[in-house]
Amino acid sequence: MSQDRLLERAPGATPARGTTTWITLLALLSAGWATNHFAAMLPVLAEVAHISKPGLDAAFGLYALGLLPSLLLGGGLSDRHGRRPVMVTGLTLAALGNLVMLAWSTLPGITVGRLVVGLGVGMVASAGTAWAADQDETKGAARAGVLLTSGFAVGPVATALIAWVAPERAGAHLAFAVPVLLTGVCALLCLRVPDRGPAGAAARRATAGDTPPTLVTEERRLGPALAASLPMALWVFACVTISMIVLTERIDEQYAGPLLPAVAAVLSLGTGVLAQVGMRRVGGWRGLGVVGAALATTGYVSAGAAGAQVGLATFVVCSVILGCAYGLCLGQGLRDVERLAPLASRGVATGLFYVVSYSGFALPFVLNTYEDRLGASAPMYVLAALAAITALARLRQMRQGGAPRPAPQ
Repeated sequence: MSQDRLLERAPGATPARGTTTWITLLALLSAGWATNHFAAMLPVLAEVAHISKPGLDAAFGLYALGLLPSLLLGGGLSDRHGRRPVMVTGLTLAALGNLVMLAWSTLPGITVGRLVVGLGVGMVASAGTAWAADQDETKGAARAGVLLTSGFAVGPVATALIAWVAPERAGAHLAFAVPVLLTGVCALLCLRVPDRGPAGAAARRATAGDTPPTLVTEERRLGPALAASLPMALWVFACVTISMIVLTERIDEQYAGPLLPAVAAVLSLGTGVLAQVGMRRVGGWRGLGVVGAALATTGYVSAGAAGAQVGLATFVVCSVILGCAYGLCLGQGLRDVERLAPLASRGVATGLFYVVSYSGFALPFVLNTYEDRLGASAPMYVLAALAAITALARLRQMRQGGAPRPAPQ
């Protein structure tokens, strides 16, 4: 049985193919929910558990200590041993981490829980994206990015609504319980589907007599894939965390509360989803990565100009601009990996891409560390300058023919 195509069933596809498709998508959605719903929990935990703002910011960013190594290990292990066991392990850890935070709602408990969630989500993001690309050579990775982003957006919104409707401590417990249930169910579902891995994808293509949708297999190399994708990765979560964490802390206090991160998620991550979907309609234009980095530059300059006190209009505009930058950079980077990385190293390449992407979660902690010394605006201008350099470098690469040409959609 051949692997399934993501979100669509080829003529003659078996029911198992469609089942694997939707379970992969649901797993990525639940993983995004399980990690990013914590953004809406920050004001709730500050009020209910009396955890300080620096402590919560540190917990938000320090989960990268678990995330980054698991992205690398998860991708490599899935290349060698299959996608499914890595996915099941990652989903189980994501559920366990949220369960720890539910039962141990103190700063040590939140920190431990976030580290465990990071370990799990790193595995799911790398192995799940590679699994999606195995299922559909031309659209799988991009669609995986859309579903993961959707989970990032839906999680904070759902958690904010739960915290708003339910009593304080009961709402916090319920908000942690929902991702525990989602990721746990997805782990059980993943056990029920076949896993052919990269070898199965290559065998399917050879049996069908297909040619690779982009560069021929012999020309796929890990180095060019990383050279194209990693500069895009720099501006993925470095954009949305500015909106969801930094700007929400700088806006007027009358807008404070758990609903504000949810609004930021809708504006930035929701815009990112739309940007990724739109990429497929203009996929033949190789300048999308340039546009993404340029939009990041614009968003940082706008945030820097606003200073330490951000008005509502500036918050909305910056969130939308940075959301577009997030979506375009994520979609372009995943496309580069999908089309340039060797099939046997796709998991490793995906993991490396996400390692660089998720480093953006440390930005709120870094900015808080240096804000008293440098002010609120200077770090934003530094980020803007670096994003502009990335846009110019991508433009030069594109003109020299080094950027990959998108496959026909």
